[in-house]
Amino acid sequence: MRKVFAILALLVLMAATCQAQQKIRKSVFGANAGVSIPLGEFALKTFTYDAGFAAPGPNLGAEYLYYGKIFGFSSSIGYASFFFNGKAYQSEYDRTLGGYGINDVSAGNYQMIKFLAGFTLKIPEIKHTEVMLLFHLGYAACIHPDLRVTNSEYGVINSIAKTNNGNLVADAGLKINYWLTKRYGVSIKGSVSTTEPSFSDPAGPNGYFDMLMNHASVNVGFIMNLKISSL
Repeated sequence: MRKVFAILALLVLMAATCQAQQKIRKSVFGANAGVSIPLGEFALKTFTYDAGFAAPGPNLGAEYLYYGKIFGFSSSIGYASFFFNGKAYQSEYDRTLGGYGINDVSAGNYQMIKFLAGFTLKIPEIKHTEVMLLFHLGYAACIHPDLRVTNSEYGVINSIAKTNNGNLVADAGLKINYWLTKRYGVSIKGSVSTTEPSFSDPAGPNGYFDMLMNHASVNVGFIMNLKISSL
């Protein structure tokens, strides 16, 4: 009889422990850095509609995640800078003008700040490793660089002042966390984002132009568990 009670007590203890573990939630802060890579029209290097002549550039980000065994919520803020491919832009003017005169291009960088929030799906932690999918929506504040093209014979042949605008942004990513201790770990993340802001162009036919700024990002960083279980 005592053995029966002992077995029942053990089963109850195991069930209670399992239930408690299922209720454990992680509250995680992360910071990361990496590279952002323009995609599609944003990266085009020929004179076609909406060609962005953007090149890869650095990014920084911070995030907060709150999740359980499978489902959770997350938010982030990130900054990215995309270099303007001035050499490719100048080559297109050289080609268009047939080598007439000497062309010179001066330009700044594209810049973007993203504010994102959404949900997270993950597999249960295996050997201190978590793999999760993140789906976010938010707002992207974007800056188009100042751009000036001069020709030794014609003078200034193209000029766009630095301008900013924003639009909704959608983002999806795959993130892998590896916990070095119960509190600290490292992470790697890959994501793709899409947004299409409108920029002012008084000299253009409509006074503005839309630019599809699709891009991918690869980041590495550290993570910190803000909520350590006492179990």
